[in-house]
Amino acid sequence: MSDLILEAGGTLAFAFHVLFMIFNVFIIVQFYFSKSFYDNFSTEEPKIVFRGPFGAVFITILIMSILLTFDVTGNTYDENVVQYKFWYSFLFMLMAIALISALLRYFNVVSNYGVTPNIRVIMFPLIGLVIILLRTFTEAY
Repeated sequence: MSDLILEAGGTLAFAFHVLFMIFNVFIIVQFYFSKSFYDNFSTEEPKIVFRGPFGAVFITILIMSILLTFDVTGNTYDENVVQYKFWYSFLFMLMAIALISALLRYFNVVSNYGVTPNIRVIMFPLIGLVIILLRTFTEAY
């Protein structure tokens, strides 16, 4: 276990890895099992989008996080440092774009398709972005 923590960049960085995985599990559960998540939408299209492409993206993110954090591939330490930096750079860009999109929809800059904006839309990518930033600032490479 100490090798996994060392490869993750230290105890705090490892804790943020695990916290990010729990956050992804929460989002996946919301997409697939929460009936109230879709209450604000008047059509079936959001279910198709969230359970389709978005669901696949978050499941992929969760699987890649598990593979990197628990070193399933058995790579050396130096290779994992490069993988972590690439992976979290990608996640940062993904969450930043999602946050910008959510802010544009919340402030009605772009069309909401008749849905009243809700602060929850901003919270999902913001929490992910904060966790990624905290993990990046606490890495001990």
